[in-house]
Parts: sequence; structure tokens; C-alpha cells
Amino acid sequence: MRLPLSAIAVSTSFLPSLTYADYDLESLLELPFCSLAETKVVSATRNAQSLVDVAASIYVITAKEINRSGARSVADALALAPGLHVAKYSNYDWGITARGQNQALSNNLLVMVDGRSVFNPMFSGVDWDLIPVSMDNIAQIEVVLGPVGTIWGGNAVNGVVNILTKDAESAPNGKVTVKKGDYNYSEYQLHESTSIGDYANLSGYFEFVDHMPWTSDEVRVQPNQDFNVYTERFGTRFDYQKLAHTLSVQAGGIRSREDYQWGAYQPHFLFPGQPSSSSYETEMTMQEYFAGLQHIYDFSNGDSWENKFWFTQSSHDGTDRNASFWRIDLDTHYSINDAWGTQLSIGGNVRIIDEQLGEYSAYEQYSMPYVRVTDDATFLNQSYGIYTNWDIPLGDKTLMTLGNRFQYNKLTNSVEKQPQFRLSYQLSDSQRLWAGWGRAVVTPSRLELATTFQENYYVESGAYDSVGNQYDYLVSYLYQGNENLDIETVETYELGYRLWDSNLFQLSLSGFYSIHDNIRALKRVGAEGWTIYGQSSPGTIGTYIERYTSQYIDPLWSETMGGEIALKWQPTTDVQINANYSYKRIVGHCQGDICGNNDAVKRQLENQPNHFINAQVMWDISPQWWASTTMQYVSKSKLHPDFIDDPSYIWPQVFSVDASLSWQAADCMPRLTGSVENLGADQKTEYPDSLRPFNNGTQYWLTMEWNYGAVDW
Repeated sequence: MRLPLSAIAVSTSFLPSLTYADYDLESLLELPFCSLAETKVVSATRNAQSLVDVAASIYVITAKEINRSGARSVADALALAPGLHVAKYSNYDWGITARGQNQALSNNLLVMVDGRSVFNPMFSGVDWDLIPVSMDNIAQIEVVLGPVGTIWGGNAVNGVVNILTKDAESAPNGKVTVKKGDYNYSEYQLHESTSIGDYANLSGYFEFVDHMPWTSDEVRVQPNQDFNVYTERFGTRFDYQKLAHTLSVQAGGIRSREDYQWGAYQPHFLFPGQPSSSSYETEMTMQEYFAGLQHIYDFSNGDSWENKFWFTQSSHDGTDRNASFWRIDLDTHYSINDAWGTQLSIGGNVRIIDEQLGEYSAYEQYSMPYVRVTDDATFLNQSYGIYTNWDIPLGDKTLMTLGNRFQYNKLTNSVEKQPQFRLSYQLSDSQRLWAGWGRAVVTPSRLELATTFQENYYVESGAYDSVGNQYDYLVSYLYQGNENLDIETVETYELGYRLWDSNLFQLSLSGFYSIHDNIRALKRVGAEGWTIYGQSSPGTIGTYIERYTSQYIDPLWSETMGGEIALKWQPTTDVQINANYSYKRIVGHCQGDICGNNDAVKRQLENQPNHFINAQVMWDISPQWWASTTMQYVSKSKLHPDFIDDPSYIWPQVFSVDASLSWQAADCMPRLTGSVENLGADQKTEYPDSLRPFNNGTQYWLTMEWNYGAVDW
């Protein structure tokens, strides 16, 4: 989110779809509803399994469901899944969490695109508006709830989101899309694909999006309602498959440019003769570019060996996270299909990040409203891991999975273990019971370990002494990192049940209990004040400066309990209904001298919504027409009396409806789709007012998409 940091004091994945599937993915999405129960996925063991046999809480959002929902971003699409709290801060900022506390810069959910992590190394979390993927190129999104650090490593503590793109053969071919809507929303897309010989295919796309930062009627945004956010995405994919070899090469990126109103202080003792402050319009740029390949070799005995290489460059020039990163990810995974009647997987990974944080002079540190500084701007971060997973059949109906990962991180110079145990039992041909336990860790970041975030406020003639003399006033709040922090860990126990009728519905139930250790808090470690005489504004005799210093510590831990219900139902061949309900409750705990008799520090953990409901209805009215509607409900939070008596801290109740209606006269003609978002919640916020979120208005837009590549010229 674009707000000062101080404003806030799994396993499963598909490998490339062509790897384990002997069918075309586009055809799969058009098959009858019942075929989804037979979908082959790579489970917590990273081996191909039927979705219904996986001993984990997994939800699949299909390409059709994404398209019919009208979702224009990955964050919007994730609102279709159970167990996730998706909250919108502005027109392009979201906070998303799984089974935990939703807050800015959350880092307990691992997000990947085709197995490549898209995290921001600065805070080890996700910039949701900077995910470099085209919505039209998504084959499906896998949401896995619970800890899956054994397979994926850091941040897979409460869940994993893996966005799987279409292989080059299935990608849109000769497709142009134009979207126009209110609040100056425009989007243009071009997708192409082609075959290269008998064994290879190539696809590519380019997109441009232009929209306002806010869909708000609030007075505070009106002077800047001419501001825009400009986003460009591009990507290309080359797929080759012949005999035992499968190769996928990808490259792409995203750049987002935001019009920005920037202000700077000019304290007179630093800038004599200048105005006390200045403001001007500028542009903030965030970007990420990547390239890499995945190669899989399938042995004749059923074994397979997969290798991945990714190179990523990202940067952000905002003063709260001014940094650039060059990252290399190497991953290898070998699967033994028959190890004495079991399946054994062994793997490892290497991650190297060249981090370059922004540097600022002493003058800049006190003239900027907020700035992040560090004593060591350049750092070569390194992480190495090895892991193993073992699938052991216990009779004809029971499968046990044992796994563990050992991960070294240079930031903390420590090795962390991430074990898991899972058990699946076949109750009948259409019922499964499963249980699991796992431990996962949050990837440490420089933000909390080795940087200082500074907020400044400056007021002319803002202070007086006891005899009535006036002073200019400068106050700084410093939030320091702490290299002695312990790594955050989450340990979770799960129990689940699946029931399905291949011709009618799929039902999934899951419950969980988690313990989250070493949660961060801020402790006041210093307060000082002094006076600089002279060189101050007229009528004053000097500048009075105050500085308050706090430091991150880790005295908090929490218990979280809850569960999810997910239903997919097809009452007729033309109608599909997806409905989900989730519940979570957090109980905070505190230990150490910061706690004392003040329970507020632990009670703030508990200030989260408890109930989440979403539903989607898709209706294929005729070959020319379809309609779809989705509903979201989030209950408001309840403040504990030990926390704070201020209703602005309550997470508000959210109820909204999105709808789309689509028409295409003939296959050779463009398809027109009208969409509306946020009905019922127009000009409402989805965050507590204490965090100063923006109102979210109702948005309307029209989509024209023409697949000219399918026209027989």
C-alpha cells in the first residue's frame, strides 16, 4: 500500500500446465463441471495427485470464474476464494491475508506466478498492484491455506497463492481488448500466439492501463482528481515439448507510474531565507522485470527431474521504500516415483539478492515528511535451502506424507526447520478425510532488521517556553530495526473433509488452529529535545526539536482458530454456483517488559473481522449471452475494551455486489461485456478510519474483446 509505514504503528502448486497434463488446458476449462474433481495437481508433496486426494485445504479459481467475475486484478480475483480477507485501500491498493492479521506490508502469504515468487525483498511481502501477469493469460489460481514451507520455503506460513499462466499453445491468439469506464478508466490489451514447428509454441502480450488513484468523492482528494496511475505490462512465453523434455522460457515485466503530490519541509535552521515548506507534483515509479526458464525431464521409470532459473529486477522510488533489487532464484526438484512402494521427493533452492537501498543526506532526512534510511545501503542477501517429502501408502485407503526443509538465511545467519506431516484417508469413492500439521517461517527482511523509518513534522512558531518566547517546532519519530529479532514462525494443525458428486457438486470443509510466535511490536527506547537558537522564522528566537525513538521487538504471539466451507454446485448444465464461508478468531498474547499491565499491545492483534462470505453465480443464458454476479460480505470487527475506546479503529462491515452481462452476436464478431463493481458499498471504506483509507466508489465499465485470430479470413 502507498501509505507511510508508521501509519500502521501451499502447499500446492501446478508446475507448468503442460507438464502433468495430457490434455489441452483450454479444453479442460470447457469440459463439464464434473471433470474438475479429476484435475491433476501437484500437492504438498509436489507430485501429481488428484485434487480430491490432496491432504491440504486447496481451492482452485478457474479462468472461466475469473473472466465471469469481471476481476481486473489478481487481488479482485482472490476475493472468490475462501479463507482470504481481501480489503481494498484505494483504487489500486489492497491488503490480503490468509487466516491471520490483515495489515499493511503483511508478509505471511506467499504469492507466485508459475512458481516464481513475486515478493518485495524490502519488507518480504507483496505489492498487489505490481504482479506482472495478464488476467487473460491466467489458466487458474491455486489458493492453498495453511503452512507449506516444506516445499516453498519462507512466507508460506498461512497460505500460498500460485497464479498459473496458460502455456503458449493455449494462450489467446490474435486477441485485442479495450475497456472503458468511469473515473477515467481505460485499458488496452493485445495478445498473440503461434506455433513454431511441431514441438514448440510462442505467445506474447502487451497491456496498458490508465485510471485515477481514487474512486472517492471525499473532499481531500478533489484537488488531485486529475491525477492518474499508468501501468504497462508485457510478457512472452516459449514452450517446447518433445519426448521426455519439457521446456518453458518466460520473460516479462510491469511498470506503474503514479502522479503524486509531494511536499517537503524547509526548516529555517537548515534552509535560511526559504519558505517553511514547498509542494509540487511529481511521479512515483515502481517496476519489476523478470526472465527465466523451467525444464523437466521425465524418466522412463516414472521419475522426474525439474530445474528452474529466474532472474528478477525490481525497484521503487518512494522515500518510504526507495530501493532496487537484482535477484537470482535457482530451484531443483527430483521425484522418485517408486522408492520401495513409496514416492520420495528431494529438492533444494538458492536465492541471491543484491539489495541497494536509497541514501539520503542529513538535510534530506529532516526535510522529507517521511524517509527510510540505513547505515548499510548495499547488501548481498543469500538464502539456501534443502527439503525432502515422502509419500507413504498405509494400505489401500490411507496415504501419509512426511517432509522437512532446512533453510539458511544470511540476514539472520541462522538455519530454520520447516517440517510437515499429512494424512489422507479414503472414506468412499466420493469422500476423503484428511489431517495435517506443519511449521513455516516468515522470510526476514531488512525493513525490520536494519533500517530506520523517520517521520517529520515542522511548524513555524509552533512552540513556546515558560516565559512566552516563541520557537519554530520540529518533531521526528524514528522507528528503528532490530538485528536481534527472532524469526517469526507459524505452527498449524488442520483437519478437513471432502465430498463430491461428479455430476453435481464439490464440498470442502476445513478447520485449523495456529500458533504464531515472535510477532513484532514497537517499544519506545528514547525521547529527547533541544533548542537551536537563531536562524528561525520572524518573531521566534530559535527552533525547538523533539525526537522520539522506538524499536521493533518481538514480544507478541497469537493463537488463531477457524475454518472454511467451500461449495461448487451445478444445478443445471447452464448454471454454476460457488459459495464460501470462512471464520477466524485471533487471541493475542504478550510477554516481556513491554506488556506490564497494559493489555492493549496484545488486544490489537485481535481487532480483525471474524466472518467472511462470498458467492458467485454464472449463467450461460444462450450461445450469445451470459450473465454473472458475485457477492462479498465481511463482518465488522469488535474492539476489546482492553485495546482502545475509539470506534475509528473498527474494521467496517463490507457488503458489495459485482455483476456482468455479456453478448456476442457471432463467433467472428467482438464480444461486448458490461460490468459494475461495488454495488451496495458505494463510497465506503474497507479499512478502519484510523488508517485513513479512501472511499471506494461504484465503478462501471464496458469491455470490447475481439478474437480476430479465430476469424476465417
